[in-house]
Amino acid sequence: MKHTLLVFLVLALGLTLPAGEKMMAAPEMAAAPAAAGAPATDAATLKDGNALLDSLLTLFENLAPEKKNEAGEQKVPLSGLALVDSRLSQLAKDAHLALEAGVIDKIFFNRYERMLTIFKLITMPIIRNEMLKNLFMKAFEEFIWDTTYESWKWEDKDSIAKMAAAMEEEFVQMKIYLDTRQKREELKKKIGRRILPPPPPPPSAKKKPEANKPE
Repeated sequence: MKHTLLVFLVLALGLTLPAGEKMMAAPEMAAAPAAAGAPATDAATLKDGNALLDSLLTLFENLAPEKKNEAGEQKVPLSGLALVDSRLSQLAKDAHLALEAGVIDKIFFNRYERMLTIFKLITMPIIRNEMLKNLFMKAFEEFIWDTTYESWKWEDKDSIAKMAAAMEEEFVQMKIYLDTRQKREELKKKIGRRILPPPPPPPSAKKKPEANKPE
């Protein structure tokens, strides 16, 4: 089934990246538990943008696929997918905490949240003719178009390759977004409002008629 192949494509993305391309050597899959009585936004529980991305890259690590069946197809056990779902929920909470604490901005947060949604949809089983299938396909189409400007259909022979390319591109762009934060702020200050037309002058105040002065 093509959906099973897509799941294993994501597995491959998380497991086969060269060590040099990973942003952290030993990422934690979930936020560290807060100490008793400690505030929810304690620094020990917060993940910055790089840590959030790395946790998403390693989402499928330490999942043991089931043995091949008679058809030679490996499957991710349901317990493994349940673990991935739990990790996705935790990453969503981590991202919200980071946004509230100002560790990440709204732009990064919304792009990251969209990636979580795509991973969620990929790992959810799609039943043939299920009512939600059209919503899944629409989300995939929009994500791939917005990321790589490629038209995408589930039935296409290269649909899995396009999905992989879109996910890789989005990871790269989000990493670059984090790494160029200072440079972008400098450029914004330099550009200022020069790309917009100057604001119109304020309306001139009408002079009040002078009162007759006593002679």
